[in-house]
Amino acid sequence: MFIFLLILKPSAKIYPLESYDKIVSAEISNKLENPHLYRMVLQHMIHGPCGRLNPKNICMTTKGNCRNHYPKSFYSMISLGQNSYANYKRRDNGDTISIRKVILDNRWVVPYNSYLLAKFDCHLNVKICSTIKAIKYLYKYIYKGHDRVAFNVTLQDDTSTINEIDNFQCARWVSPPKAAWRIYRFYLNEMHPVVYSLQFYLENKQLVSFKNFDKLSNIAKYDLYSKSMLTEYFRMNKTNEIARTLLYKDFPQFFVWIQQYRLWVTRKKGNVIGKVISAYPTEGERYYLRLLLNHIKGPTSFLDLKTVHGVVW
Repeated sequence: MFIFLLILKPSAKIYPLESYDKIVSAEISNKLENPHLYRMVLQHMIHGPCGRLNPKNICMTTKGNCRNHYPKSFYSMISLGQNSYANYKRRDNGDTISIRKVILDNRWVVPYNSYLLAKFDCHLNVKICSTIKAIKYLYKYIYKGHDRVAFNVTLQDDTSTINEIDNFQCARWVSPPKAAWRIYRFYLNEMHPVVYSLQFYLENKQLVSFKNFDKLSNIAKYDLYSKSMLTEYFRMNKTNEIARTLLYKDFPQFFVWIQQYRLWVTRKKGNVIGKVISAYPTEGERYYLRLLLNHIKGPTSFLDLKTVHGVVW
């Protein structure tokens, strides 16, 4: 099973409820007008039967209810519930279909897109999520992590009692597509465009990293250890005209940070977004420093950030 969450551009977003019917259908297709789509709906997009028609169906809970809430209710037109998916149009128009010797109507149809269903000939559940709660649920579901399974290995003729607590194993199950993806060394994930996390700190409060066998006298002696994204941003503003026109957060769009030498160089290719790391109002001066960096272009030092019309504040 694969889940895709598609985020549309603002100009392509679906606002009128009437537009939903052009994308998602939850009714039995007309057999005479489109026999191919009718067969696809019959084969892939009918739920159940379950409930009183089939109490032993896999979707049934211990309380005797369908976990997918079928059959749905009839709706003469589409409506939008509060913090939920849309109630798609399911008309009580007399259209029925026979599944496992049971007559079902539009209440049992899983929402689908006519074009995708006819093209790919498989189960394709299509939903439009336009409420905050639905979108948050989908993000949570997609990024919930890998599926895990608890298992125990014993001899075939072993009749001893299995202690699940003592023999618990936390394993990771890799499906064939995931295994093939790793075998061919394809990228598992990527971010586009790349986001630079821009560090900042109060004057002379930067973090200094060094190896445990380095001498502290050498660390204090060499300027390389004291250089950071922020200090070199100030330095570039003193000599580069383009840099003086940029905010700190916009700097990575035009310059590249070379970690080995701890300096900014002119960007020749690529698209990068800069993000100044967060600070809370309770942090006091550090929080106000972040505000200044996000509003003042081309500062050359901490002192310059606090200088307005020649007055140091």
